[in-house]
Amino acid sequence: MKIIVTESQHNKLKMKQWLLRRGELFMSEYNDSLTQTNPCNHDDSKSYVNRVIHSTMDGLHPQFYLNHDFDYELLFEVIFDMVYVDLIEKYNSEIKNC
Repeated sequence: MKIIVTESQHNKLKMKQWLLRRGELFMSEYNDSLTQTNPCNHDDSKSYVNRVIHSTMDGLHPQFYLNHDFDYELLFEVIFDMVYVDLIEKYNSEIKNC
């Protein structure tokens, strides 16, 4: 069986593998971002999700800042796909307590 993969799908897979190889660092930065970002300070879930992901990416920055061909937006997209549902659930459960 042959599976045809587009170039964008291949790049996304490579980025996900890059991120998973740094799984411990990623989870550490992600958990730090969750504790630092209060859902009550955001008007909607979109701004909360963006803030958490950008904060996580800032923590990962030392891993890729010297790599000139690193695709920052693709990293955002991969992290977004990985954590979106969890962040929406967290936002909706904690916004009730504000």
